[in-house]
Amino acid sequence: MARRRILMFSAGLDSYAIKKLYHFKDEECLFLITGTEDNKQELELIMELFPAINLYSLPIVNFELENKIIPFRNHLMALIAAQYGNEIWFGFTAGDTTKDKDYVFKAQIEDILNYFSIDEEKVVYKAPYSISMPFKEMTKTQIVKRFLDDFSSDLLFSETRSCYSGNSIMECGVCRSCLRKFVAVSLNEIPDSNLHFQNDPVPKLKEFYYECLSKNRKNEIKEVEACCKKYGVTI
Repeated sequence: MARRRILMFSAGLDSYAIKKLYHFKDEECLFLITGTEDNKQELELIMELFPAINLYSLPIVNFELENKIIPFRNHLMALIAAQYGNEIWFGFTAGDTTKDKDYVFKAQIEDILNYFSIDEEKVVYKAPYSISMPFKEMTKTQIVKRFLDDFSSDLLFSETRSCYSGNSIMECGVCRSCLRKFVAVSLNEIPDSNLHFQNDPVPKLKEFYYECLSKNRKNEIKEVEACCKKYGVTI
């Protein structure tokens, strides 16, 4: 059977950039309905803009921790994605620090999928299975820069949603996901970047900077620092 790629799509900036830059059709994308509040808003946007995307219900909202992490979420996503294709793409970035977004995760999931698919009559798609992470060595700022080589910055606000709260029309501007997006678009000199959020992200930059320091997010610290300098935030 031929290779078939499937992109884990959330309508967030990272997976959206992969979709556009690597020319994924809607039919080659998969969105999992988990039931979290941010997931509901993502679904609303997807139903409006990407109606042909594959949807699958995975109600794991009850496992969500206070820090918004759902343990083993990407393990579950990869196993479900394997029902749709054998080239599974994720939008992981250099700033991601959870263990289910690193190279060990990639290797272990590939081993599991390829071990089980030795029995070819028991899988939809034959081996080899692969996990692709094209942005793993890139920060969100670098991803936006690459995106802007080919596409308009307007799309980053009108067709993506990277927020833990807010609503489907406008992101909150103060959650960790929004702050990462703000730093990325701001450092790429997109005019009036802070006006695209419900709340101005600038007052939260100092707090975000120290969070990056405390968690040793080496790839983000310098960029958040540069953003603070741009807006005159003392750190």
